[in-house]
Amino acid sequence: MPSAFDRTQTSSSGPRRPTPQLLAAPDALALARERVLLVNPPVVDSRYPWVKWNQPLDLLKLGTFLAQTRGCEVRLFDFMLPTPKGTVPRQQSRISQDLPPGEPVRWHYGQPWEAFDAYLAALAGHEWIPDSVWITTLTSFWWQSVPLVADRVKNRLRRPFVVVCGNYPLLETEHAARFCPNIDIVVRDRVDLTCCPPDFSLYGKQTPAFCALDLRDPQPAGDIERAMRRGMHHFVFFNENIFADFGTLLKPVLQEVVSNKWKAWFHGICGVETRDFPVDDAQLLADAHFSELHFEPALNENGMVDEQTYRNVMLACRETGIVSKRGAGWEARGHDISGFLWIGQPHDDSRELVWNALKLLQLVGMVIPKPYSPTPGSDNHAWLIARAGEVQPEDTSPHRLPCAGWNGMAKSDYEDLYRLTAFLNLKVHSHTFDFLGDTYLAKTIRRAMAGRRWSL
Repeated sequence: MPSAFDRTQTSSSGPRRPTPQLLAAPDALALARERVLLVNPPVVDSRYPWVKWNQPLDLLKLGTFLAQTRGCEVRLFDFMLPTPKGTVPRQQSRISQDLPPGEPVRWHYGQPWEAFDAYLAALAGHEWIPDSVWITTLTSFWWQSVPLVADRVKNRLRRPFVVVCGNYPLLETEHAARFCPNIDIVVRDRVDLTCCPPDFSLYGKQTPAFCALDLRDPQPAGDIERAMRRGMHHFVFFNENIFADFGTLLKPVLQEVVSNKWKAWFHGICGVETRDFPVDDAQLLADAHFSELHFEPALNENGMVDEQTYRNVMLACRETGIVSKRGAGWEARGHDISGFLWIGQPHDDSRELVWNALKLLQLVGMVIPKPYSPTPGSDNHAWLIARAGEVQPEDTSPHRLPCAGWNGMAKSDYEDLYRLTAFLNLKVHSHTFDFLGDTYLAKTIRRAMAGRRWSL
C-alpha cells in the first residue's frame, strides 16, 4: 500500500510522473511532524507599491498551531522581511526573460535566491533538516515563486515533503496541481487558524518593523502587548473591514490601548470601509494613534463618489483633530489621509474616473488609484475569461490591469490617470488645490480637462 507521501502515478505508456496530492486542511496538518520550515516566498510582479507591509500572518499563526498541537519544531524564512531601514530588495526577475514584447518588466521583490540557498545550506550544516516545508502566498497571482522555492528545497535537502497552502491553492486548486509538480501536497481549502496568535519568535533576533493583526483572534490586545515586548510599535489589521462589528471587535482593543497608554501606532492601509467609519467614536481612533487612514471607495448607485458619506467622516476627523480645515481643503495633522479610487474594473468610464478623482481630492485631500483584480470564480473573473479566453493567475495581478482594453479603456489611459492623480496630489503649503472650486482658475482647468487640452 503506498504511503501518504507516495505522490507518483504510473502510466502504461511512459515513466511515472509526480502528481501533487489534493488534501483538506485537517488532513494536511495531520501529516506535519517533528521539524517544519515555513517559507514566505518572494513576490514576482511589475509593481508593488505597498511592499513594506507584506507580512505572512497566516504562516506566523500556523507556526503557533504546529508547535502547540503537533509538538513540531518550527522555523521561518521570510523573503519579504524588510531591512532595518524599512526597504525590501528588488531585482529583475528571470521570468522577465520569457515575456512577449511590450510586457512590463517583472521584478523579484524580496531576498535574492542566493540568500535562501545559503540558509538551506546552513540548516544542512547544522543537521537541522525539515521533515516538511510549508509555503503560502498572500494572493493567487503571486504563485510563480512557489514552484521555484520547492525546486530549491528538493534539490538541496531532498528529504522534506513540500506543502502549498493559502489563497493560491484555495482559489486556483487545479492550476496548483497542474503547474507545481514538485509540490507534494496542495491544500485545497482554508486552514482555520482563528484561535492561534502569531508567533513572532520565529523571527529570532530580528524584529519586524510592524506587526500584522487579525481582529478575529481571541485576544488581539494580547498580541499587541506581546509584540511591543519584542520592540514592535506599529500595527496593521489584516481584515477586509476593520470597522465590522466595531463595538465587539476593534473598539475594545483600542480602549485597552488607550487605558494602558501603550506606545502603539496603527496604520489603516486596508479595510478602512468609509461607510462603516465609526463617526461617534472617531476620538477613540485619534487617542489610540491611528496615524494612517486610507479610505476604501464609497460610491452611490450611479457609480459616483458618495459625497455625504465622506463629508460626515471628514467632519468627525476634523472634530477629533485628525485633520484640520485649510481653505477649501484639508490638512492632515501628523496623519496620512487619502481616499482610494478603484481603477481597472470591467465597466470603467474615463469621465467618471476623472470626476471621482477630483471629488475625492476635494473631500479627503488626497486620492490614490487602487487597481482592480477579479477574484477567481467571481462574476467579473468570468467576464474577463469570456473576452480574453484562458486567463492565468498571474494575468489577474491588479498592476497588469487585466480588464484594460476589454472594458473600453486602454492601459495608456490608466497611465494618464496615474499621472493625473500624482499631479492632483501635489501640495503647496500643506494643502492641495481645489479643482472643483468656484474660482476662475479652477473653472478654467476643468474646461481644459473636459476638452482634453492637456493632450498636446
